[in-house]
Amino acid sequence: MYDRILVPTDGSDPATAAIEEAIELATQNDAELHALYVVEPIPLGGFSAGAEPASAEWGDVVEKQRDEGNAATAEIAELAREHDLEVVEAIEHGKPNVQILEYADEHDIDAIVMGTHGRSGADRLVLGSVTEKVVRKSDVPVLTVRMG
Repeated sequence: MYDRILVPTDGSDPATAAIEEAIELATQNDAELHALYVVEPIPLGGFSAGAEPASAEWGDVVEKQRDEGNAATAEIAELAREHDLEVVEAIEHGKPNVQILEYADEHDIDAIVMGTHGRSGADRLVLGSVTEKVVRKSDVPVLTVRMG
């Protein structure tokens, strides 16, 4: 039923819960698992340009995010390989919900598994949610895993 399953991660606890579900789903379907980390755009402002040029500071932030992404996707790959799953690791740059949907489209993903914080009411409305945006716009099924 599912040949390629995408599990986006940001290293958070909800993402960890989703990883376990994604591995289980991939194992049940003998599917290829795609582990994706999105490096978010750096907001304008927020850093002062001291002695070093601001661009050097931005570069350090992006490099740190890439390192976090490499570690997060490698951890998923290690867990998935324990279940004899084929794993594709990827790091993209941009708005997470947009990149997740584009990645799913470009790689013929059959299902997306994502964690959610389980917020409701005003918290959900104010904060918005990458998962919620993906659920609303995805052309493929999205399994949401609420952090227990």
